[in-house]
Amino acid sequence: MQETRYTEKQILCGLYSCYCDAIGSDTPFTAETRVDQHMQADGSWEDTDLADLFYRFERQFDFECSLEEWTEELGIANVPSLEVWEHEMAPRFTFGAIARFIQKRAINTVSFQSVTVINRECGPAGAFYGIQQVVASERAARWNSHRFAPSDRIIDVLRGSHLDRFWYELHWRTELRIPRLKRDWDFLIDSGCLLGGIGFLVAFPASILTGQYLYAVIAVVYLLALWAVASVYKYCSDPLPPELQTFRDLAVAIAGLDCEAVRGIKDSKNGAAEGLT
Repeated sequence: MQETRYTEKQILCGLYSCYCDAIGSDTPFTAETRVDQHMQADGSWEDTDLADLFYRFERQFDFECSLEEWTEELGIANVPSLEVWEHEMAPRFTFGAIARFIQKRAINTVSFQSVTVINRECGPAGAFYGIQQVVASERAARWNSHRFAPSDRIIDVLRGSHLDRFWYELHWRTELRIPRLKRDWDFLIDSGCLLGGIGFLVAFPASILTGQYLYAVIAVVYLLALWAVASVYKYCSDPLPPELQTFRDLAVAIAGLDCEAVRGIKDSKNGAAEGLT
C-alpha cells in the first residue's frame, strides 16, 4: 500500500468535515483563519474543550500524540495573560497551523492515482483501487469484508451507518467534491428525536414529582421505538445520488475531479471509463 503525506489542502478539507460534525457549524474557514475567532463567531469557543477537538482530529487522520505536543507546537501552552494571548499567541493559532501539525504526523494510505491498464493510463481504475482501500482500511474493515466489483451496486455492499461512514471518508478525501448523501425523511427523524428528548426531559421530573412513573416509561418507549424506526429507515433507504449507483459510477466521477485529493487524475475521451467492467 502506497504511503504518502497529506497536502495542507487535503488536511484542511478533513478538518472542516470533522469540525462540522463536532461543533455543528458549517461556516467555512481557510488556513489563515484564527481558531479562536472562528469559534467565537459560531458561539462554540467558551463551551468547547480543545483537547476533545484535537482528539477528534487524531481519529480523523489516524495518528496519536499527547495534548502537550499539541499545545506546545501550536504555541498555546502556558498562557501568561490575556494580552499576550490576544497579541502574540492567538494570531498564530490558525487552522493552517493545525494542518501543518497534522501533516508532520499523519500518513495517507489511500491513493486515487491513475494506474496502467494494458499499457494505458486509466484514471477510473486507479480511483476504484482507492475506493477499495477506503473500504478495506482499518476503520472500514469491520463494515463489509467481502470483495466487490466495479459493476456492483454500492447499496448492495454498504448500507446504513456503514455507508454513511464510507461516504464521509470519500467526501473529505475528494476535497468535498463528491456530493453528500441525502435521505428524504431525515428531517422527520431529527424532529422526532428532538420532540422525544424534550418529552423525556419533561416526563422524568413529572414522574418524580407526581409519583406516576408511567410518564417516564412512555417517554422511554417512544425514544426506543423512534431509534428502531430510524435504524431500519437508515438501513433500508438509498441516499445515493442517482448518477452514483455503482462503484464504477463512483470511480469515474472521482477520476474526473481536478483536485489534489485525486492527485491530478484527469478524465479523457480515451481513458474515462476504460479498465472497469
